[in-house]
Amino acid sequence: MSILSKTLATTTLVGLMAAAHAVPIVSVQSSTAGVTNAAAAADGVVPANGTPWQTTSAWWTGNTETLTFKLDQAYFLSSAVITADWNDVYRFSASTDGVTFTQLFTVTGLVDQPSSANVSFGQVTMPISFAPSALAYTYIRVQAIAGDGQNAIGEVSFGGIAAPVPEPSTLAFMAAGLGLVGFVARRRRG
Repeated sequence: MSILSKTLATTTLVGLMAAAHAVPIVSVQSSTAGVTNAAAAADGVVPANGTPWQTTSAWWTGNTETLTFKLDQAYFLSSAVITADWNDVYRFSASTDGVTFTQLFTVTGLVDQPSSANVSFGQVTMPISFAPSALAYTYIRVQAIAGDGQNAIGEVSFGGIAAPVPEPSTLAFMAAGLGLVGFVARRRRG
């Protein structure tokens, strides 16, 4: 790769990282029946630190329930802000198709809360940063994996870069180009 190509690739990557923005959540789907008030997890209302776990949150008991969020389109994710019950561990996984999920990160209020929060009861808001995802995801799933079994997600939001979607004219141009390449290859053989 030439120096110019490397420079352009680096400049493009830096530009994309700088362009990361809030990721719209289209819907909250309770994947399992035990989640109460699922819509509260992405309604735009962030509970104050220390708010009881069953107040203004999606909540459930046990570690088998899951909560799934659908994004408005595919995104390369790189950050999140999670408001959750302070003494539980939550696994966040992502999917391109809503069927097969890959773990993105785990979060627990005991470890990940900002020192300024100093919460020892109720919900706590935690900013999370992670390496940009290699795939563009459309679905996010959360599951409690440890803690006292009384789980709550008060609010979630994600940051990332929208996956590029080719315009119809670009797709038509690409199809015409592939057709031309096939035609030329066929003429050369014949």
